[in-house]
Amino acid sequence: MAHDVVETSVITGETITRDYTQAEKDAIADAQAEAKKNFDALDYKDKRLAHYPTIQEAVHALLDGGDTLTDLQAKRTAVKEAYPK
Repeated sequence: MAHDVVETSVITGETITRDYTQAEKDAIADAQAEAKKNFDALDYKDKRLAHYPTIQEAVHALLDGGDTLTDLQAKRTAVKEAYPK
């Protein structure tokens, strides 16, 4: 049986595994719902910014060119299509 939580005592080193309590599951679900609500309320620009390739990825693609640059452009296009103006 798989457990959700693994706790290790910093004093004894003993490891305990257990399942999440219903209260913990409810708190996680509430936090996920709140995060989704906040994300859904963002402007398309903010949503795109959260998913665009990083500046480091862009510089790397520009320097390497070829397939790396093509892949970067495809990723940017997919983000724009997922979050249109």
